[in-house]
Amino acid sequence: MARYRAIRPDEGFRFKCIRCDFCCGTGPNVSLTVFDIVRMARFLRMDPIEFTERYVKVIIADLLPFFSLRDKGNGECVFMERKPNGETICVIYPARPMRCRLYPVIVESVKPERLYLDLMCPGVGQGPVVRVPRRLLEQYIAERRRHYDTLYRLVFEEGLEPREAAKRAIMEAWREAEEGAKWADLDYIESLGGV
Repeated sequence: MARYRAIRPDEGFRFKCIRCDFCCGTGPNVSLTVFDIVRMARFLRMDPIEFTERYVKVIIADLLPFFSLRDKGNGECVFMERKPNGETICVIYPARPMRCRLYPVIVESVKPERLYLDLMCPGVGQGPVVRVPRRLLEQYIAERRRHYDTLYRLVFEEGLEPREAAKRAIMEAWREAEEGAKWADLDYIESLGGV
C-alpha cells in the first residue's frame, strides 16, 4: 500500500483525530515558515530568535535556510505532552504550525491542486467525512510563498549569508506581527478551520 494518496482540494475523506502520537511522536517532520515561528514565539511570549534557537532546527540546504520543529531526542515533538491516561496534547495548540493544522493532508506545492492524504495516519478512514478548509489552505500557500520569496531576496538579492538571512526574515515577520498583521492573530488563523 502506498503511504500517500493524491486528493483534490474539494475531495472529502473520512478522518477523526484519535489523539495517538503518530504525527507528533514519530519524529516531527514539521517544516515551518517564519510566520509559524512568530506565531509560536508570541504565544509563548518569547523573543523569536531565542525561540528559534531553542525549538527550531535550521538546516542550510543549497544556500536557503530550512526550518523544522525540534524533537525531544526520542522522536517526539518538543511541544507534545501526555496526560496521565496516555492521551497526547499539544502545549502550543492554538499556535500550532500550519502544517499541523492541515495534517493528515500534506501540501507539497504552492499549487492547491497538489495535495496528498497520509494513509498511515490511524485517524484516516475513521469519523465523519471532512474536507480541507479552502481558506486555511490558501493562507498556508500564501505564507509559504512569502516565506521563500523573503529568504530568496535576502540571500540572492541582498547577499546575506543563510543564517543571517534566516534571522532577518524572522525579525521582519516579527515586526509585521507587532504592527498588527492579520496572519499573526491566532483567532483569525483559527477561523480558517482545520482538518
